Parts: sequence; structure tokens; C-alpha cells
Amino acid sequence: MEAQHVDAIVQLPETESCRDSFPATFPNPIDVPAARYTDAEFFALEVESVFRDSWLFVAHEGQLPEPGDFLSLEGLERMRHPIFLVRGRDSRIRAFYNACRHRGGPLIDQPQGSTGRHLICKYHAWTYDLEGKLVGYPEAKNFPDGMKEACPPLAQVACDSWGGLIFVKLTQGGPTLREYLEPIASEVDSLVGDASKGAYFATKKSIEIPCNWKLAGDGNIETYHVPFLHKNSAALVLDEKRTGQWLLPNGHSRMLIRFRDEVPRPRTPAFEGDTRLAELGIYSFHVFPNLSLVFGGANSCFLISAWPERPDRSLYMTHFLSPVERTDSTSKMIDAGVEANWNVLLEDLVALGSAQKSMQCGVTDVLRLQYQERRIRYVHEQIDRCIGSERVPEALRVPALLDCYVEEK
Repeated sequence: MEAQHVDAIVQLPETESCRDSFPATFPNPIDVPAARYTDAEFFALEVESVFRDSWLFVAHEGQLPEPGDFLSLEGLERMRHPIFLVRGRDSRIRAFYNACRHRGGPLIDQPQGSTGRHLICKYHAWTYDLEGKLVGYPEAKNFPDGMKEACPPLAQVACDSWGGLIFVKLTQGGPTLREYLEPIASEVDSLVGDASKGAYFATKKSIEIPCNWKLAGDGNIETYHVPFLHKNSAALVLDEKRTGQWLLPNGHSRMLIRFRDEVPRPRTPAFEGDTRLAELGIYSFHVFPNLSLVFGGANSCFLISAWPERPDRSLYMTHFLSPVERTDSTSKMIDAGVEANWNVLLEDLVALGSAQKSMQCGVTDVLRLQYQERRIRYVHEQIDRCIGSERVPEALRVPALLDCYVEEK
């Protein structure tokens, strides 16, 4: 990353800490209708047009280390897309629908494990290789000649990796994964991406929460709540007033909240690569639509994804990465870091059920967003772009007010 770019990012939190009034030229208001978090028809539009057409982070390659290893994608299951990953004998990871081409029976019936050299339907034992091609089935005499050759392979969806991070896309065409992730991919490539030398899977934690998927993600893209909700945890080490935010293309965004100067830094291994920004505080990105990529200093990284199940229910999933591999000597250190971060994230979820109920009963009719919550507004604007504003009910539309504030890097 160019030094000039780093300097500009470092400077903005300091500039923000000195600002004493609302920016004169910034749009006002940037409110969002609360019904966007409760309306069933709008929720269906989001699932159809936002999630189906976006690259979605689903797993880390470390969760499928050997050929034949498989992993059911719990987040996509909530969206009625039963998809699993499997590592082939060529070491490539592919994503298939869990549906045999015979009568739709399941090929896997566990959250994860190893399927060996073949995928075998649990209903009638039709057998596929790890690339999805049909290789056999019982009672072949009862099927027409040539049926094996004529049968299509397992239904597959686009699957690609950036570094060890696996993404899938439910529809064909559009930008490649790398194109979709820019400019974030280039900015942190040396830390967790294709150019990284040490970003290891530590563990995954998930929890069901009684709120809309957007509400689950909103707390990750603003710091207004930090002094209050995290007053005995994160607020002790973070200076919320020194927060910088940037809107990036394609609905993505960046945030840097500085550590308090007087707080000592932990003496644990750091990620290799360009840590100039990561070592300054919470250095994070929102990857549209539902992923937060967070560096908690130079020695901590986790990825939070919120998955829609119903308008008022979602799955909150966090993948934790480590700068060192898990061994007998490092496990205790890795687990301590995971638990510390997970406990702070759980604090974020405490108020969400109540907030969802207030929106559903109508007492909260609008989200009155302030300047440092503009990333929330930006997500909603991108959602309407994906759906097509003409398809969004007029009372729920969020016009694009922030386009001129989007930066290319």
C-alpha cells in the first residue's frame, strides 16, 4: 500500500476527533425506514436480488484440509439453499447443491466430515465422484442404456477463494471474486488474501438471534455505541472519538477506530504483511452485503457474517483467524484471544431483540442516523440498487444520497 494512502487513512480519525459540528455539506437527514427491517415482501426481495447476485463468504479452506472433506453451509441453508463444499482429489474446493440427480436425495447428512473418494446419495446410493459426475447406481438394468453418460453432474454454484477465504455466488456471470472485493482485496492482500503468508483458521462460532440480518450487521459498521454498550470492555482500549470511515465502491466500506494511546499492546504474534494500519486499532471493512472483516490490532482477525432466515431472525456467524497455526503450545493463546473477542461481540447482540420488537410494533418507525452511522445508510442504498428502486415499495425506498462520497480506494 502506498505510504500516501496509509497516511490519509491515519489522518482522518485525528481530523474527526477535532470536528465540533455536523459537516455542513453532508446530506441531512439520512434516515432509513424501520419497516425495511420487518417487511416480509422487502425481505424476499433482498434474498432474491441481493444475496443471490453477490459473492458471499462461507468458510475458510482450513475447515476442509483433506480431499473428501465436506462442509454444509449453514448460512445458505437458512436461505433455503442446501449447499455444501467438498475438497476434490485435485485439492480444489467446489460447492454443490445437496441434491442427487435421481430424486433429490441428500448426498451428505452431517454438518461436516469426510465422504472419502465418492459422494453417495443417502436415499438410493447413487454415486458421484468428488467433481460431481455420476459414476454408478444400483440396479442399472432398470434404467435405459447410456443414462449414466446422459445424466447431468451435481448442480454446482460458483466457488472461489481469496487467500484461504472461500466465497460462493448463486448466480452465473458478473465480476470475478477478486473484482468484487476491490479495493479491499488489494489493501489487505498481504494480511489475509492471496499474498498472505500466515492466516490460519482458528475456530468458528455462531448463534441464532431474533432480529433482521441487517440489524445484526449494523453494530459492526459504526462506533457510536462503543462508549455505552462496551463501557467495561472495548471502550477501555478504543477511543471512539478518533474514528475514520470511508465509503468504497460496490457497497463496501472501511473503518479505523484508534486505540487509546495509553493502552499497552499485547505481546502476541502478529499477522505477517503490511500491518501499518492494523496495529493502530480496530481496522475493519464491510464487504457487501453481509460480511465484516475485522482486524483487532495486528494480532487478531475475525469475519462476521449475518445470514437471513426470516425478517425477524438471522444467523450470526464468526470465523476467527490466527497468525500462527494451532498446536499444543499455541492453543491456549489462540483460544484466549477468540473468547475475548467473542465476548465483546456478544455484547453487541444484547439489545437487538428488543430493537427488532420496537420496529415490528411500529413504535420505532425510522432509524435516525447521524454522520458516523452513514455506513448503515450506504448499505441500504446499495440494497436498493441491487433490487432496483422501482421494485421497492415507495414508502421503503432509500434514495442514493451518498454516491459523491464514495472513494475508489
